Amino acid sequence: MPWLAVPYADEARRSRLNRLYGIQGIPTLIVLDAKGDVITRQGRVEVLNDTECREFPWHPKPVLELTDSNAVQLNEGPCLVLFVDSEDDGESEAAKQLIQPIAEKIIAKYKAKDEEAPLLFFVAGEDDMTDSLRDYTNLPEAAPLLTILDMSARAKYVMDVEEITPEIVEAFVSDFLADKLKPEPI
Repeated sequence: MPWLAVPYADEARRSRLNRLYGIQGIPTLIVLDAKGDVITRQGRVEVLNDTECREFPWHPKPVLELTDSNAVQLNEGPCLVLFVDSEDDGESEAAKQLIQPIAEKIIAKYKAKDEEAPLLFFVAGEDDMTDSLRDYTNLPEAAPLLTILDMSARAKYVMDVEEITPEIVEAFVSDFLADKLKPEPI
């Protein structure tokens, strides 16, 4: 490794860093700014998705397209996932544009309180990984399908409506954050 790294033998430092940054496994790459503040905990995923580092230092995007490489983030806490019919040209991009202002608003609200946002936001198209996720969580094949998945709590929240509007997404998120939704088991 030509870059700076904590030697594996330095167990005391590794232990302190594990506690400080909530590291639960290796490999882990957390990107920090010059002040030591976390830019992203998903450095490994970012490197895999941006091998030429064009988007470095990889500030988090409010809404991600669900892929094989970033699906691990579904295990980090509750995630809003909007399933769309990606065979329809532009459907994924339109879905991102629909939920992005809501994601940005939530992120900004919690950042102002110096807290991490309580949700990650994803758009999921049609591919093998999405099919596996639907199978694992026992979700219908409907599209669009608005969900909040909380893998660690083994719970899902589903909003199955004909048309997804910003108002529907915002109400769904608000009800989730206010503990007004009834979870279904995964």
